[in-house]
Amino acid sequence: MTAPAADLEIRLHRPGQRPKRVGFFGMSLKASVYGIVGLLLGVVVWMWKQNGWLGLTIIVGTVLVLLPMVIAPGGRSFYERTEHTMRWWSRKLNGSTVYRPGPHGRVPDGMYKLPGILNQTTMHMGRDYLGNDFGIIHRRRGDQYTIVLDCYPGGDEAVTQAQRDLMTADWGAYLAGIGLPGDVVLAAVTVEEIPATGHRLALEVEQDISNSPSELASAMMRQSAIQFPAGKQQTMARMAITFKAKTKEHRTEPEEMATDLARRLPALYEDLAGAGVEAVPMTAEEITAFVHRSYDPSSEPLLEELDIAGESHGIAWENAGAATRTEWNHFRHAGAVSVVWEMQAPPDSVFPDTILKPLLRPHDELTRKRLTVFYRPFSAGDAARSVNREYKDALNALNQKKGVKSAQDELRVEASEQARNEQVRGAGLVRYSALMTVTVDSMEALPTAASIHDALTARASLNVRRCYGFQDAAFAAALGIGINLADHSTVSSLGKN
Repeated sequence: MTAPAADLEIRLHRPGQRPKRVGFFGMSLKASVYGIVGLLLGVVVWMWKQNGWLGLTIIVGTVLVLLPMVIAPGGRSFYERTEHTMRWWSRKLNGSTVYRPGPHGRVPDGMYKLPGILNQTTMHMGRDYLGNDFGIIHRRRGDQYTIVLDCYPGGDEAVTQAQRDLMTADWGAYLAGIGLPGDVVLAAVTVEEIPATGHRLALEVEQDISNSPSELASAMMRQSAIQFPAGKQQTMARMAITFKAKTKEHRTEPEEMATDLARRLPALYEDLAGAGVEAVPMTAEEITAFVHRSYDPSSEPLLEELDIAGESHGIAWENAGAATRTEWNHFRHAGAVSVVWEMQAPPDSVFPDTILKPLLRPHDELTRKRLTVFYRPFSAGDAARSVNREYKDALNALNQKKGVKSAQDELRVEASEQARNEQVRGAGLVRYSALMTVTVDSMEALPTAASIHDALTARASLNVRRCYGFQDAAFAAALGIGINLADHSTVSSLGKN
């Protein structure tokens, strides 16, 4: 029996376009404005002040100032790179790249607080109207609250192409829906692999053989429970949704925000069923557990044993951190070494819905890895203004060029026009990015792990680069607990392209 031809057709997706404002000669709008001001000033001095040398000096100076802004390999101008490097060395000199918490550390209260941008967060609790407890991470800077959902994707092994297309469409509708209220600033989806301890499997086996009359069969089952998880990884998925407080009560009283989220939360995790994902809210204790084991991987077996036994781990959010040290291209934490990469650009061409499979599959050589995809949804009004502005800019860039138009400019017009049409028909508009983390036990294992990761990202058609100079912040953001790196940028906007 053969499947219908329509069911065998693989639907391809566009990566979207990076928003940009195009000025004269293909330069950015900001560089064009700077250039026009400088050139006009030089011409005015030359003609009206009768000072040709001064006017020429201003014009040449304007060109020299613009060149580092216009030349932007990898999407970052030389000004951005220079300022970023200077800020890194400033951190290195003042000692802020080393974090030593605890009674003998440099933290004033002697606690093991989370490092860096997580240091000023607090944990609160709530209960939705279905009776499920949930944790709330409050970030005082920006008045943002984050809830985390424990997700159980169904997989696609026994799913037809038509069903996968429907799930993908439902996922797009879900992202569009969470952007409608206007207070969701970030949604982060995290899929990670950690070494399998086998404790949970052993418990299930003991429960199954508790009434077994055969000692030989029971012994074989116990032995299998020990051998099967050896060298394997367990995959976990979660989704974090970050809300911005809109009222004074929500900004000052986390309990008020918890009451509001208790009303909205069930719809947020029940609506994921259409995308093939079962989800439940994570409690404050569960969130604290995975954050702590991420910074201190040696705690994984103990935390899992306590979870299986139904006992509390007793770790407060204020004590979930560990000693860390940030280097230019890697991050040390509690005896482990991690490297974080950021997505520099999406795939260059259309792609199927399975493009991320190489990164999501467990790998024997990468026992701890994490992929986090960030979505920043637009509200309905902002989405309409954004797609219209992008379409106008794309047309402007295309019409500026004489003769044969470049294929890149034509594709940008086509993509922006399609985005306008889809937005009018109810589709949502989101900005997206991704962070990938690999954690190893020693520096000696890092080159091999990095090489394997580069091969996996190449198979996924992703253009990535290391998060040079901000590995600690990227590691915290990649945990998927509501940290948006765009809110913590320290690079001045004056030198951006």
